[in-house]
Amino acid sequence: MSESPPTNDPLDEAFADYLRMSDAGEIANREDFLKLFPDLADDLKELIEAADLLGEVTLNGQPAGSSSGFDALALSPNAETISKSARCDDSSGDPDVTLPMANRAPNDHGPRLPYDLGDYVLLREIGRGGMGVVYLAKQHNLDRQVAIKMIRSGILADEGEVRRFYTEAQAAARLRHRGIVGVHQFGRRAGHHFFSMEFIPGTDLQKRVNAGLLDPKEAARYVRDVARAIHHAHQKGVLHRDLKPANVLIDEHDQIHVTDFGLAKHMDSDSSVTGSGAAIGTPHYMAPEQAGGHSDRVCTESDVYSLGAILFACLTGRPPILADTVMQTLLQVVHEPAPAVRSLRSDAPLDLETIVAKCLEKNPGKRYASAEKLADELDAFIEGRHIEARPRSQVLKAWHWFEGVPIVGALTGRRVLQASSTHRRFQAAMLLGLLLTPILVVSLQLGIQHWPDAMPNSVMIAGGVEGGRYNAVARLLSEQIKQTQPEVTPDIRRTQGSEENSRLLINDDVDLALIQAVSIPPEEELAHVAPLYYEPIYALVRKDSGIETTQQFNGLPVLLGPAGTGSRACIELMMQMLPNSFGKIQILSGKWEQLLSENTPQAAILCLGQESPFLNQLRKDGRWRVLEINPDKVVHAFDRFPLTDDITNPSKPVTVQTLATTAILMAKQETSDALIIAVLDAWYELDSPKNRIPMKEASQWTELRLHPAAEQYFQDHSDSQE
Repeated sequence: MSESPPTNDPLDEAFADYLRMSDAGEIANREDFLKLFPDLADDLKELIEAADLLGEVTLNGQPAGSSSGFDALALSPNAETISKSARCDDSSGDPDVTLPMANRAPNDHGPRLPYDLGDYVLLREIGRGGMGVVYLAKQHNLDRQVAIKMIRSGILADEGEVRRFYTEAQAAARLRHRGIVGVHQFGRRAGHHFFSMEFIPGTDLQKRVNAGLLDPKEAARYVRDVARAIHHAHQKGVLHRDLKPANVLIDEHDQIHVTDFGLAKHMDSDSSVTGSGAAIGTPHYMAPEQAGGHSDRVCTESDVYSLGAILFACLTGRPPILADTVMQTLLQVVHEPAPAVRSLRSDAPLDLETIVAKCLEKNPGKRYASAEKLADELDAFIEGRHIEARPRSQVLKAWHWFEGVPIVGALTGRRVLQASSTHRRFQAAMLLGLLLTPILVVSLQLGIQHWPDAMPNSVMIAGGVEGGRYNAVARLLSEQIKQTQPEVTPDIRRTQGSEENSRLLINDDVDLALIQAVSIPPEEELAHVAPLYYEPIYALVRKDSGIETTQQFNGLPVLLGPAGTGSRACIELMMQMLPNSFGKIQILSGKWEQLLSENTPQAAILCLGQESPFLNQLRKDGRWRVLEINPDKVVHAFDRFPLTDDITNPSKPVTVQTLATTAILMAKQETSDALIIAVLDAWYELDSPKNRIPMKEASQWTELRLHPAAEQYFQDHSDSQE
């Protein structure tokens, strides 16, 4: 029986028709063309879009008629263009240096190098990985050296390999950045899927790490530049997902180039080549959410984790997590904390250790929010400026170590996969103590709770907007701490107010934060240090408006300040609780400075400390008067407040009733006792805050849980309280 001739692939034929009709100008609408092939529409659309993409990549900057331009037919997964000069020369070359596997006999080594591949001649192999092999090649038409990547299994590649291969090419092709290896062209020739890209002469970061530990600033520079390149990819909607030192090339000018987007994922579409449940990436450098097989949870912070792991390797000569098998590595990445950098390299700078630790947080929300933020932090380190990340406290470090004891980890929900000999000996001693007497357990718990904690070398305080009261108070505290604790370096972080301050404190980006009482989130790990002063709510109307009560605000446009600030949240909460006092207003958003302009609204509600510089500007403006806010019921989270009104008539101040919230100094439960005591000393030694809440009243303030050190402080100073 004779064999029937092979039939043409319908997808190839449809795509060829599209190209022919496009060249002839016969296609007016792409969607109408796709309707002609309903069974192939999805695959055909993908090929056409890829053709559009590569047309931009390969034809950009090429002269008309250049044969090195885009060959759209090469995109078809079944199209095959075999160069007439493609040959197998058995008489030359090393038989072990051949092209990727093809459909050949067992003793046939396959085509040898050099090898003609259309417009390219492959010269020598320069790299090989689990899926691909990279050759140095010369492109005839442009007379330049390029790198050619091909699938190792050649024409035997399955559908998944081909999809992943083209995902890499498409992901890299849409990126244009000096720190990312550029892709020129891709397709299929002589049975081999391939793409051509820039040839980067030099080495890679893994070889630099293998050669010896890098200088800290050199390591920071490399990872900073990689982070800048990855941030560009993220902005274009591409996640790398396989960042590691071997994928960072270093050229002859010591500049980095990121390569290997084989596991890339487009954030704007479900373009991942893997599904949920598959752990994709390189185990030592992948984020916990990747190691756990949750590829649907991979985000920009996942690449940030890998960048931190690369920096860890540059500083210590090894990845953060090491285990005997791949499975053990994956499990430890998910469950075990990475060691501190300085436990492996004692001369590593504390700031770099802090940056690495923030990158390697198990919770993505506690890492840097973007690769750009990481790059900015590394810039600050390189330039000798203060970084924003804060080191973990001694108490937290001690607790993490204690959780490494298998029996403790089982009780707290942490999975301890491989306990160290120190942890095992500690567990044996602990179990022996439990057998001897329960007092040992109580003593141990008390010892951990009261672990001595030293004053940190640097303190970051979250203030508020430039020129605002929070920023002024933070500056006073900073200056006072600097005088009383000369070995400590305090700093202030300007923010948009209470809501941002809360997030920074929860994420350990600051040590202390000023927050309005009504904006404090219900986080168990937060504790208040001291109430500082009251922040009255001012209901303001223009004197020429004729408005006499807040009930007349109903239906009027009223300025409530900038959206997203603690002051705005406080006002909106009050209005929700007192709907009859204000009615239904038209909310205006904007800065308070609008009240000093010519075209001001008739009414405004603002929440400010009585020493705010903006109140002085309102007094000088002279167009505003204050209305009473005197509800017939006590409003939760607010205090009735007799306000001295010197805005309506500065020469004859009167008292009006209003509501007030409280500005609170907040910290976390594990914040150093020494820092809490130092900041309380600084606050109550200051002379300038006229409206400060007295120490006696502060000690009786029970709205929130006090930090243990603050509670002890108020007890010790009970005799001298104001």
